[in-house]
Amino acid sequence: MRKVLFITSSRADYGLLREVILETQNLNRETYLLVTGSHLSHEFGNTIKEIKKDNVKKIIKRNILDQKFSENKISEYISKSINITSEVIIKKKPDVIVILGDRYELLGSAIAAMILRIPIAHIHGGELTIGAYDDSIRHSITKLSHLHFPVHDVYKKRLIQLGENPKTIFNFGALGAHAISKIKTLKKSEIEKILKIKLNKKIILATFHPVTLEKNMSKYYIKNLIRFLKKLKNYIIIFTSPNFDSESNILRKEILNFEKKKDNIYFYKSLGSKIYISLMKISYLVIGNSSSGVLETPSFGVRTINIGNRQKGRIISGNIINCNYDVNSMSKAFNKLKKKSTKSHNPFFKKKTPIKIAKKILDFKFTLKKKFFDIGKN
Repeated sequence: MRKVLFITSSRADYGLLREVILETQNLNRETYLLVTGSHLSHEFGNTIKEIKKDNVKKIIKRNILDQKFSENKISEYISKSINITSEVIIKKKPDVIVILGDRYELLGSAIAAMILRIPIAHIHGGELTIGAYDDSIRHSITKLSHLHFPVHDVYKKRLIQLGENPKTIFNFGALGAHAISKIKTLKKSEIEKILKIKLNKKIILATFHPVTLEKNMSKYYIKNLIRFLKKLKNYIIIFTSPNFDSESNILRKEILNFEKKKDNIYFYKSLGSKIYISLMKISYLVIGNSSSGVLETPSFGVRTINIGNRQKGRIISGNIINCNYDVNSMSKAFNKLKKKSTKSHNPFFKKKTPIKIAKKILDFKFTLKKKFFDIGKN
């Protein structure tokens, strides 16, 4: 029996990991989930509550963040992540750890596993997000990992370019795209009852995260987004919380001020995966710079405006228009989308993604001795 330790640090990675955790748990009794990061923060919705509803059986909670986020302490948070992951690994003695994405907390976990000689399975490697330091974190985790699950063949090729052996790389598709294909979304009336609002106008779903390589620009960016949204009449605008990153407090403050002044603006610390996807399905527009706008909206063909550089480098589907941070650019993108057919195929979708990943994690023959794969010599 292989002992597997999944690690989640935010609502974003857990929403994607969820099905793999449950599939692995069904196949393997020794499946654990280390919950850390913003999951345990009141400021970001205490999303540990959503995990507990999913019947994940063996949860380990460890806090690394302060009550109030401070960008000056990110190095300290990474250090704490190394320490708490090391503690859990020494106690539970997993045969493999599984992480998804590019959060700085997960970099700490990957470092701990590497030092303690535990193989790492990494999901969503090989992607580019040029506007954020997540890019460097993602590639660093790739080099520390031993088994890879990219979500597109373009990303698979990039992992090989980074020196990873093709025999360790498996493209089974994207977990978000698969989840959307299977989920029974809520009806509008059900969403209204849960959120206690009336969805009697067209819906705009907005998420804007800090662009971490563009320092001191968050206030300018979010004010421009708000100026653009103010121009739109007869819409309900639903904001979800920005990530637990540098300058996230600036974004939250501006969004909350916007909410106070307008009756049609709503802000939620965390909607939960099912409500978020259900809202996405019935939205007239998804706007912001979240990866869900790139990876998941193609499944519904919903109009999407991707703002700025945070997702720059990712594959963009036909329902999405990229724009700059200024109001004029957002307006032009919006007007183009109104005239454009948004029917699209999700390029990240494949069948049976979670179970294929779960089985590969359990069956793969790991070796800690990684040989750099030179493209020209193999």
